[in-house]
Amino acid sequence: MSNETRMMKNRGIWIWGIFAMFILTSMNVFAAPVPDTGQSTCYDAAGNLISCPNSGQDFYGQDANYSINPPSYTKLDVNGNALAASSTSWVMVKDNVTGLIWEVKTDDGSIHDKDNTYTWYDPDPATNGGNAGTPGEGTDTDDFINALNSTGFGGYADWRMPDRKELHSIIDYGRYNPAINTDYFPNTVWHGYWSSTTYSYDASKAVLAYFSSGGVGRHFKAYYVHYYVRAVRGGQ
Repeated sequence: MSNETRMMKNRGIWIWGIFAMFILTSMNVFAAPVPDTGQSTCYDAAGNLISCPNSGQDFYGQDANYSINPPSYTKLDVNGNALAASSTSWVMVKDNVTGLIWEVKTDDGSIHDKDNTYTWYDPDPATNGGNAGTPGEGTDTDDFINALNSTGFGGYADWRMPDRKELHSIIDYGRYNPAINTDYFPNTVWHGYWSSTTYSYDASKAVLAYFSSGGVGRHFKAYYVHYYVRAVRGGQ
């Protein structure tokens, strides 16, 4: 089996891992429609790449056999106005399936720069799962979100760190390195991105999404561990 085929197969396994992680973490309901995963390849029992089977054939019923709520995005300008899909400059993206509006990462050294990383920190005991994480001096997730809201980024002051379901809703399992639609989400680093969700079995950890191949994981909030953050608003 080639490395590429193995990676595609593993992506299907990771989808089930995400579902398991959803069960093991908080039970908040993500009321918006769930976007399609983007998985487009099928496999036999040995893990070999095959043409996707039809109903009644062996191996029918894989993720790639179904397309429900296909991903749809709209580029937005700095004032939140819709732009043409062909636009080459935009600062936010609206997910037309979930209604969420996402920050677009840059490569310009600004607060939106793709290389900026942060420690996980949430001082609110109502939302931090019993562990606030690691504060910093402009280097924690709370600092980042507060900076966006204080400047009214995009004309809004209600930006937040996405929860684990929101973050995973923009993963595209038909892509890898990064597993996201870069036509709308450029400058996406394929390493881990923090979610706001505390791992329910261990409050010292928070849930992450890895945009290499769409994996899901968790890591300690402490020890000055730095990961990436993409801000979101709306959709609740």
